[in-house]
Amino acid sequence: MLAASFLAQALPIEHIASVIGPQSGLIGIVLAAGLGGFMPGGPMTSFPIALIVYEGGAGTPQIVALLAGWSIFAMHRVLAYEAPIMGWAFVALRMSACAVLPVLAGLFAQAALAVSEGLQIGPAIF
Repeated sequence: MLAASFLAQALPIEHIASVIGPQSGLIGIVLAAGLGGFMPGGPMTSFPIALIVYEGGAGTPQIVALLAGWSIFAMHRVLAYEAPIMGWAFVALRMSACAVLPVLAGLFAQAALAVSEGLQIGPAIF
């Protein structure tokens, strides 16, 4: 937690939150999913960082995508463990097979929020 608070002081939280804010939509979800893969450390670092970014103005679906991207793509784990043990061909296959998952998680969160707020999320079918 201490490392996360130090990192939060060094990051431009307002700038990051404006890029992945609630109005950023699909582009913000995709960016957040990509940024999540580059967040350092384990949950004791990543969740406080996500909370700080969320409190700085990021949208809920974007934070869902950020944390999903962190859990799936975590570059620190890929470089330290996965690539040396499994090889780069496996890493490429896994990354490409999982690429859409954080984005889908963010879109699902956006749809769930829209439904919970009683908003129409698409054309009326009924």
